Amino acid sequence: MPGTFTVAKVGDLVDGEAKVVDAGGKPVALIFARGRYRAFSNVCRHRGGPIGEGEVDLEQNTVICPFHGWQYDLETAQARLNPLAKLDNYKVEVVGDEVRVTL
Repeated sequence: MPGTFTVAKVGDLVDGEAKVVDAGGKPVALIFARGRYRAFSNVCRHRGGPIGEGEVDLEQNTVICPFHGWQYDLETAQARLNPLAKLDNYKVEVVGDEVRVTL
């Protein structure tokens, strides 16, 4: 369902944290890294693992799928092993203390 959805409050995530949030009934991986929020599809392109349950590697600037370790660049959403495998990337904005994602 397209639209803009409030998915979290500022401060709900600490630096280097990922979590699965609900954006209008769609699970989205919300990541907070280096003072910036990012939102991606929650389905790994390799085997469908939950990206929002993965680990964020601040040194490599990636989120790592918990199923098989595929790494996705936080800037491009591309898989490190296969740049053609890219997560959907959603617009994130902070309005007041709300974190909003547009699908």
